Amino acid sequence: MRTAPSDTAILLFAHAAEQEAKTKSFSSGRSAQTNKKIARALLEHTLGVLYESQIPLFTVYTAQQKGNTFGERLANAFQDVFEAGYQRVICVGSDCPTLAVSDLLQAQRALQQHSMVIGPAADGGAYLIGMHIGCFDPESFAMLNWQTEQVQQELSIYSFRHQARLHGFVLLQKRADVDTKEDLGLVLEGLPVLNRFKLVILAILSEGAARAYTLRHFLRKPLSWKLQRLQLRAPPH
Repeated sequence: MRTAPSDTAILLFAHAAEQEAKTKSFSSGRSAQTNKKIARALLEHTLGVLYESQIPLFTVYTAQQKGNTFGERLANAFQDVFEAGYQRVICVGSDCPTLAVSDLLQAQRALQQHSMVIGPAADGGAYLIGMHIGCFDPESFAMLNWQTEQVQQELSIYSFRHQARLHGFVLLQKRADVDTKEDLGLVLEGLPVLNRFKLVILAILSEGAARAYTLRHFLRKPLSWKLQRLQLRAPPH
């Protein structure tokens, strides 16, 4: 069994599934319950990949995040892991279903020689940020233009400003993250037919579609049929 170096940890910085479902729409036109199930499936899939890497894991969900802005909350989460004694932190979210164990291991190896590792997302963001403690400046890190299309460029500039301490940054393979139902559809289309995550999401969507059809079918029926199906009875005497 492979043993990860004890100076490296993974930070999962993410919403809990219920909060993620409120901020993103993975299945517009379907129920809120379907949306929540998809958010939970994304989180559980990500956790499975992280556990498989065997790298020590810290999870920081919505209720545990500290700070007024996204940047402050992310910087504080990094700070907490560094203060726990780790020299290198690999941070990911729960919205990149194509994240692979190989990405995490490559980031881990790269951080032995470089100050930063960036996993570029297709939309200009980043699905993974790896950082050595010597490159970490919480104030300037928090001030980057997070949650915008400029994140990759901002992280690159941030790394160059600190590369005198180590040796610059490494780019991983570009991957797509999922923020909308269109994003989810594109990711599912690119996955193999028997991919486990794909099968789970398709099952959730099929279940939601079947429930919606049943409701529409019920609403089209005359009132007499509905009362009969609901088996309404007079209260007992």
